[in-house]
Amino acid sequence: MIYLYRRNKTGICIDRVYGHDGIVELPETLEGFPVTELGAYIFSDHIDRGDLEKCRMSGKFCTEDGLEVQDEEGMPEMSGNAVQELILPSKLRKVGRYAFYNCFHLKKLSFGGDLRDVGVGAMTGCHKIERVTVKTDENGDSCLRDILTELPETLRVDMDKNGEQGRFWFPEFFEEGVENTPARIIENHVHGSGIRYRNSFLHKKLNILEYDKLFPYAEAWEEESIVLKLVLDRILYPMDLTETAEEKYIQYLREHGERAVSILGEEKEYAAMRTILTKITPDRTETEKMLERAQRSGDSRWVSILMDTLAGHGRKKRKAFEL
Repeated sequence: MIYLYRRNKTGICIDRVYGHDGIVELPETLEGFPVTELGAYIFSDHIDRGDLEKCRMSGKFCTEDGLEVQDEEGMPEMSGNAVQELILPSKLRKVGRYAFYNCFHLKKLSFGGDLRDVGVGAMTGCHKIERVTVKTDENGDSCLRDILTELPETLRVDMDKNGEQGRFWFPEFFEEGVENTPARIIENHVHGSGIRYRNSFLHKKLNILEYDKLFPYAEAWEEESIVLKLVLDRILYPMDLTETAEEKYIQYLREHGERAVSILGEEKEYAAMRTILTKITPDRTETEKMLERAQRSGDSRWVSILMDTLAGHGRKKRKAFEL
């Protein structure tokens, strides 16, 4: 890839990226200086061509290896639908306005805890994003909330806090304008539990205790598959998980055990499946139902795990009949 960049007060600002790979991992440094800023519309097709030409005239071009070149050397712009995944530098502090505007095929975004300034409309039009990965600072702070509030879709967030791994799901939400004719006003109605989950932050830090308290809303309003993924990942990645919350989640899994194990089997998460089976301790009847579903899938490892679980119940006693 080739980068169009310039010096700023804190290091380097990248204004445009050129290349062929839809997975873009921006460099940590250029010219020995940290990359701390992304310019406005950097990955958008809607960048002002006049502004881009000014950047080209005043900035520099270089390759991934730091080799200075005269221009983009015929490489296409990495923008719009070409962008599928973005891995931002760990020392990045600022993202310019509309930086990822209409990157419709962007599915994954990764960033660090130093990012504090996200420009207006940065995530506008990124309707296919599925996963956000964030490494917070030592206090657990990040700009995650700023990112999530611009993304109403269901999202999985993988969080690294001082080496501890957490995985959190944020269900979708949508807003609807409803006319109140007698009052002659339009009322804004918000649907889905996602808005509550996105508000479970204290300043720049995810309030995990509050997040876990919101579970009844997800259980009431969201599809079973989304709720199960949320619950499974809180159990499997128990960052700051209290005993009370864990008991609540495990009880839900016991009530939906067959479907929960099925999700893990379909995703081939075999180690996770063993962990969950140990947590929920299904009885023989429930285990037999799980095994039937595994056998229908034709997945031998899935079947083997359920066979082991069933064996733990001992041999099934035959009914004795007396004449």
